[in-house]
Formats: sequence, structure tokens, C-alpha cells
Amino acid sequence: MSRFARPLHPLALSVAMAFVAAPLLAAESPVAGSHTSAVRSFSIPAGDLSQALNSLAEQADLVLAFDPALTRGKRSNGLSGPFSTGDALAQLLQGSGLNAIALSATRYRIEPAPEAVEGSLELQATNINGAYASESPTGPVAGYVATRTLSATKTDTALNETPQSISVVTKDQMRAQGAENLNQILRYTAGVIPETRGSTASRLDQMTIRGFSPAVYLDGLRMPGSRDASPQKDSFDLERVDVLRGPSSVLYGQASPSGVVNMVSKRPLDTPFHEIGVEYGTFDKKRTTFDLSGPLDDQGVYSYRLAGLYDEADGQLEHTETQRQSISSAFTWRPSDDTSLTLLGHFQKDPKAASYGSTPAWGSVLHSPTGRDIDVDFYDGDKDFEKSDREYFSIGYLFEHHLNDVWTLRQNARYLRSEGVYRSLYNSNLRADYRTSNRSTIATDVDLDAYTLDNQVQARFDTGPVHHTVLLGGDYQNTSTDTKSGFGTGPTLDIFDPVYGVPVVTPAFTTDATQRNQQKGLYLQDQIKWDKWVLLMGGRYDWATNNNSSMNLRNNVKTKTSLDSEAFTGRVGLVYLFDNGLSPYISYAESFEPQSGTGYGGSVFKPTEGQQYEVGIKYQPPGSNSFITASVFDLRQSNVPTLDPDPTHLCGTGRCQEQSGEVRSRGFELEGKASLNDNLDITAAYAYLDNRITKSNSTVSYAPLTDIAVGPAVPAKGTTNYGVPRHTASVWADYTFHDGVAKGFGVGGGARYVGSSWGDTANTLKVPGYTLLDAAVHYDIPHINSLKDNLRLAVNASNLANKEYVASCYSYSWCWYGAQRTVQASATYQW
Repeated sequence: MSRFARPLHPLALSVAMAFVAAPLLAAESPVAGSHTSAVRSFSIPAGDLSQALNSLAEQADLVLAFDPALTRGKRSNGLSGPFSTGDALAQLLQGSGLNAIALSATRYRIEPAPEAVEGSLELQATNINGAYASESPTGPVAGYVATRTLSATKTDTALNETPQSISVVTKDQMRAQGAENLNQILRYTAGVIPETRGSTASRLDQMTIRGFSPAVYLDGLRMPGSRDASPQKDSFDLERVDVLRGPSSVLYGQASPSGVVNMVSKRPLDTPFHEIGVEYGTFDKKRTTFDLSGPLDDQGVYSYRLAGLYDEADGQLEHTETQRQSISSAFTWRPSDDTSLTLLGHFQKDPKAASYGSTPAWGSVLHSPTGRDIDVDFYDGDKDFEKSDREYFSIGYLFEHHLNDVWTLRQNARYLRSEGVYRSLYNSNLRADYRTSNRSTIATDVDLDAYTLDNQVQARFDTGPVHHTVLLGGDYQNTSTDTKSGFGTGPTLDIFDPVYGVPVVTPAFTTDATQRNQQKGLYLQDQIKWDKWVLLMGGRYDWATNNNSSMNLRNNVKTKTSLDSEAFTGRVGLVYLFDNGLSPYISYAESFEPQSGTGYGGSVFKPTEGQQYEVGIKYQPPGSNSFITASVFDLRQSNVPTLDPDPTHLCGTGRCQEQSGEVRSRGFELEGKASLNDNLDITAAYAYLDNRITKSNSTVSYAPLTDIAVGPAVPAKGTTNYGVPRHTASVWADYTFHDGVAKGFGVGGGARYVGSSWGDTANTLKVPGYTLLDAAVHYDIPHINSLKDNLRLAVNASNLANKEYVASCYSYSWCWYGAQRTVQASATYQW
């Protein structure tokens, strides 16, 4: 199969633009406009310096760029009365050791004053756009507490003004916890069950939210999925991750009712930033990274970012390995305060991805009659046959233009191509001797192309005392997947005395299938703010098309199916903002998800529909860098396929299905994040979930536990989806010393509890719950070669006690051991 013979050219162009075109264009950049001396009336209370600067930016319609570490832990005396912009900034910064440098009439950069450089530490930059927000919803955040997001409304909105549960994992939290993929990033997020496939979770982003699998987005555009070619982002390429819980089709279109996970890419910074890092750990882990960013001219018209990594390790299952190489480029052109264009390019190769295999329940979850347990690193495949080679690249852009104080135009677009080659020998079931595994083989070649486009028109205006933020949008998604696949039978394996290296026949391709999915949607949203009330209303109409064709390569018989779906979804929510920081809310949201297949007589399946009622409260104490949210929800998915009640209705070789099924998830979630001072960061979460099948024509049918070859049963009324625990809880804290003999030293630790879950859809196999401990120590050494550099040494440990546990089961045949203990030492140098 061709490996990107054509597609590498656009990526190379993107990288070249960041290093060649930008400096040439920078030579022609206009000089920053003169600084305005207009006098305004300000009212900013004394308190945290970062919050004071945010308030100033909002009241004066400014863009401030600064390193969050410079203001962390510092206070301001506030501001009251008429001041020019320059005088107002000087007043707020008085005594802080910081100066404001004017870049243009509305853009400033905050830097250490010359006499204060000795005590500063430059890490990263963040943007504060006062015309729209007091904190950038896509930029770096100091600590664990983000206060704004784009993901919930596609507009820059405060979290406490959003009538739906949402969590944000910042870059600082990822770094402190040593998270390197999306599963690890979301370990401490309420309501999320990551790593459902245990130690194999490094290959794919598999998780559940409120009992369903979520849609994954990058920069507001959907990431396509096709298992063996599904692209996976490394945490090193991300600035933050937003988790929007509950139905979200109003803004994002077709998806499950669980919600949306939106990853935010690193983007060019307004202040210079350079970083290199190395890491070594258990399982012969080796990782190197670099990250370079900053402006290309004095006015900040052009800026760039280039980041890359190389990562390799032994897999946690015997005889397996992982490997990853990636490079990301970004270039921003900001010709004026009203216009910006950011180009994003990414290339990644994962030539090795450990194993996707499993273990039987007997000998892992259940006591084996042989009296022996299966080793935690048991490998059901063969290293000479196993192959998972995935490559993908993407190129896109983010464009924004403010026509005036009312109207803003945005367009975001991306093209992504991924290719995957997969060969696997895997456990099918266990024979009656409780030790001989029947194994099957699979071979797939997958090519995936995805185009996504999102156009937005935003209007901000007042009607009397009521302020409106109206968003009108239209988006388009087109995903094409070509899959050649073949299946076969492999040699058996003794699970207690495995012998590898036995010849395995690669199955011939028997099917060549093509799937084309298109979605077009129009949406309208209004955020209405009056006094302390915030009302959110939105509606969307979607047109979805699914075309499938499959060629049977054995007899050259081709079949085609086509499915057209249309759906309207809505959302409404109300928030009240108390002066003491409490924000109670209530909301209703809908989702839809097209279904393939037909019922009796060829009747086409309708999309499943999700409806959620949610009541909650958010708390952001004034003057405190903390955020707490609690929510209670009732979420239902209808039109779920279930058995046709008429046994004479046959489709193909089996019983037909109809869409009278329903799944219900009810629960409670509590999450809190705080960066209480310059020393302590903490995050804690708890979730209770009652997930069950409430409507089904199936009955609970299962073989006795002595029938060890039983597969997953058809879900029946009253049962719970497999792998969905009722209780989860987590807490993590990190403390850093900034004074005394321990200055620069920090220590962190956390605990994660995942309750018991069912291991089959008939609810006869119970997987015990487990508690895992994590820990970290780190030491920062500033000013090694200059006044602005920093060396960070860290050691992170996951599953510190090396607890052996089963993460989940899909049936008596397929269970997955959880991740073993990992210890990783790293050194990161920033300048």
C-alpha cells in the first residue's frame, strides 16, 4: 500500500511556511499603531493580580500577553476612577516588579521590570482578549483552574455562565501527572471512565462518559474513527482538553448522548518560548521532545510554533513494543487586532502499538479450576505476526475577523488522512480444559480521508438592558474509509505455558468495503444575559448520508446500501449568577446518532435520540483561584435496536431487529479544582451512575458459568452496559516550595477509585473495583545559563503499588488487565 506518496507535500508546505514564508512576510509588516491615551473610568477591586489584569482587559477592550507564572501569587491594589490605558496598567502593576510594553493601540505584553528579572521565571505565554473574555479559552492556564471555554458554546464563554457540566484539564495538570495520551489525561475527570481496555489503552482513545462512548474533537472539528486507522493525539501536542458532558448535537451534529471531548492544539505564543525534554522509565521507556514558539517580529504580527517528539518503549504485555514519531507546526498571521489566521500542520507515525489482545475471565476475574492465575503480562498473540502500523497527517486553519464591535466571522477547516495496517493473532475463547486458548487471526488495510469545515457568524449587541451573543453556523463533514479485511483461525495457545513462534498463516482479504459518511448542519444559538440571569437557547438541523459498498473478494459479488437521515436537535439552559460566586443552573439538551442496518421488510433504521435533563450548581469563590461544580442528570437514549418480538421475522440468517429499545443513565457528579496559592494545586472528583437498559425485547439468556465459551448476550431490560461502574472517585494534590532550603522542590500524589462493573451484557460476570495510587516529585532549577531559563527534573509513578487488577471484561472470553506500575524520570529545559 502506498504510504503518503502525495499527502506529504501539504504538510511540508505547512512546515516551510512557519520557517521561510513567515520571516519574509515579517519584513513587510506594518509598524504598530500609536498608543491611545483615551481616558476611561475603571472599577477594579483589590485582589489577585491576574484577575485584576483580566478585569482591566475586559473593561478597556485590550489584548494582554504575559507569562502566567509572572503574576501567580501576586496581588494588586485595584483601580477606581478615570485613567488612561497606560496609567491604569501602571497602577495595577505597581509593586509587582512587572512592566507593560505597548505593541499596538490595543495590545500589550507584560514583562519583568529590569530590576525584577532576577526573580522571574519565564515559562509560557497566554492571551487575554478583553473584547471577548478575561482569559483565553485556547491558551495556557497557570495551574489547574480554567475559567473559560469555547467547547460548550463555540463562543468565548465563562464556565459559570454555561448551563451544562464541563471540565477542563490544563497543560499544568497534564505535566504534573505525567499524562501522555487522552486516556491518561482524563483519569481524574468526573464521570469519565478511561482505559476501558486496560494496558492496551495506549493504542486507541477508548472511554465512556455517563455510560456512553463520546465523540472526540480537535480544535472544535471532529476526529474521524475507524479503529485500525483511528488517529490518536499525544498529550505533548495539546494545550488543554475540554470535556462537555451530555448531548451536544446542537453545535456538533451526530454523536452519542455522552458528550464531547474537545482537544485544543498548541498554538503560537506571543512571548518567546523554547523547550527540550528527555525521559526514561520502566519498560525501557525512552522519549525526547522539543517545543519552540514565539513572535517573528516586534509587533507580534507573525508568530510560529514547532513541536516534535520521539517515543518508544516495551509494551506492558510480553513480547510487545510501542513507538511514535510526530511533528507539529503552526503559524499565525495577525495583520491587525481584528484579524487572525492560524495554519496548523501535523504528521505522526505509530509503527508499533503493543497489543489489542485479551485474556479469558477464567484465571483473571474468576478463579480457574486449574488453580493457577493468568500472568498480568500474558500475551495472546505472536510477535512475529502482530503488526499495527498507523500513519496520519493533517493540515488546516483557524480564521477569525471582527468586522466591527458587533459582527465577527470565523472559519475553521481541516483535511486529515490516515492509513493503518493491522495483523493480529488473538484469543477467541477458552477450551473446556481451562488452559487452551482458541485463537483467531485478522488482517486489515485501512485508508481514511476526512474533510471538516465549520463556518460561524457571531453578533454581540444589546436590546435595552439585555445583552445578546448570537451565533449562526453551518458545518460540513465528509469521511471516507476504505477497508480490506480478512479473518482466519490460528494455532491454539496454552495460557499457562505459552509457546510463541509457531507459524501463522496471514488470512487472505475476503472483503473490500468502502464507507462514505457526510453531514451538513445549520445551527443557531443565542446567549441572553440580563442582570444576573443567563439564558442559553439553541437549535440545529442536520442532514446525514451514509453510503456503504462491499465487495466479496471470493465471488466478486458487490452489495450497496444507502441511508439518509435528518434530525432537529435543541438545547435550552438557564443560569443565575450570585455575587458570592454561586451559579445554579438547569438545562435540557438533545442528540442524534444515525444507525446502519434495516429491520423487517427492509425498513430503514432511524437515528437514535438522546435527551438529558440536568440540574447543577457551579461555585467560583470571589478572589480565589478555584472552581467547583456539582450536577444531577437524567439521560436517555431511545430508538435503540433490540430484537424484533416476532420470531418469524428473519433478516439474513438471524432474527430481525426493531428500534424499541431504550438506555437510561441517571447520576450525580461532583468535581473541584483549585490552585489555592503559589504552592498548592488540587483536583478531586466523584461520580455516581445508574446505567441500565430500560426497554428491550430481549430476555436474560446466558449459559451456566461452566460454559466458558459463552459470548456477549443480547442486552435485556434491567441490565447494565458492560464496563460501566456505579461509583468512581479521585483526588490529586501537588505542593511546591518557593522559599527556604526546599525552594523549587515539589511533591504530588493521587488516588483513583473505580467501582465494580459488569463484564457481560447479561450481567452474570462481575468485575471487582480497584483503587490505584499515583505519585510525583519534581525540582525546578532556574537561571542556569540566563535569567529566563529553567530546568525541571521530575519523576512520575503511575499505579505506584503495582496493583494487579482487571480493568473490564466484554464477555467470559475477553477481559483486560489494567496498566501495571510505570515510573518515568524526565528532564525538561526551558529558555
